[in-house]
Amino acid sequence: MKIESHYSDDVVLKDGRIVQFRIVQPGDEVAFIDGLIQCSDRTIYNRFMGTKPQFSSAELKYLTHCDMENHVAIVGFRGESLVAVGRAIRYKHRHNAADFGIIVRDDFQRNGLGKHLLDLLILAMEERGIAYLCGEMFATNSSMFRLVDDLEFVTDWILDGATASFEIDLNSRKQG
Repeated sequence: MKIESHYSDDVVLKDGRIVQFRIVQPGDEVAFIDGLIQCSDRTIYNRFMGTKPQFSSAELKYLTHCDMENHVAIVGFRGESLVAVGRAIRYKHRHNAADFGIIVRDDFQRNGLGKHLLDLLILAMEERGIAYLCGEMFATNSSMFRLVDDLEFVTDWILDGATASFEIDLNSRKQG
């Protein structure tokens, strides 16, 4: 499966709800505004590592305009409602590595949505020559720890006080 601009797929979650995944589009700005409102302060804090009461116009443009080579964003919709976003952005100084992040609306968490998004991002980044997915999070974000640790790839972690940084080696599968 190729993750390109025309990508679209429906996925049945553990609870039976159907979510449509596709590539973000410039017309998704209102969905991003509404989606942020639908997330709890805790979910926003964990994703953005701080408060985020709203997106600026420049942020909305950045979040909804991807070049599909260095910046890929996959969105999950239930009807007209944005329920999840997964994004990976290639590092300018390290062409074979990308930073990534995932956010899942609270009422859709614990249904396999984050795992599915991460699997799609991994596929998309591998198709673009990315060997390492990297990220930073709060050390207390147990859901993200589980999501990354459950992957079939070796992950290097650095715990530094309240934060944790990680690098997933997409060329190295776990043994056993």
